[in-house]
Parts: sequence; C-alpha cells; structure tokens
Amino acid sequence: TSPATATASDLRAISTPQPKYPPEALRAGQSGEVTVEFTVGTDGSVTSARVVRGNPPRVFDREAVAAVRRWRFQPVPNEVTTRRTIGFRPGG
Repeated sequence: TSPATATASDLRAISTPQPKYPPEALRAGQSGEVTVEFTVGTDGSVTSARVVRGNPPRVFDREAVAAVRRWRFQPVPNEVTTRRTIGFRPGG
C-alpha cells in the first residue's frame, strides 16, 4: 500500500493567529481582504506564503502574509499548497 497523500482538506490548524490591522487602514476605517497562497511543510509549519489577490491592493498584503507565516498545522506526510482568504474589518 502506498502512503496516503495529504491534500488541503487534510490540513488541521493548530494555531492561526489573526493578522495585525495596519494602523493607517484602521484610522481610515478601511476594510478589505487578502487571498494568500501558502505551502505547509511536513512538520506543519508554513514554508512559503504569497499574496494572490489583495482588495484593496497592497493595503493589507504585508500583515496577511506575516500572519500566515506564523500559522501552524498538524504534521502532514507531504507538503500541501492551498489558499485562504483573510478578511480585515475595523473593530472586527
């Protein structure tokens, strides 16, 4: 029997800290969302992360990627690349 291959649906989050809200966006009452593509290594850490789409562009990108890089998942038998959309709402 071959070892099972993990997919995005097999990822079990252990820790997904929320991104910091950029102060200038908070002052402006600006909301938005960022779609981040990231790869989870076999140890459950995020090995790479990049912005696929930011709305509005570039306002929340840096904080979204920084947050995703801190995420931790249960270990998987192979690297898994997936995407998540992170919403930013003032006061939320």
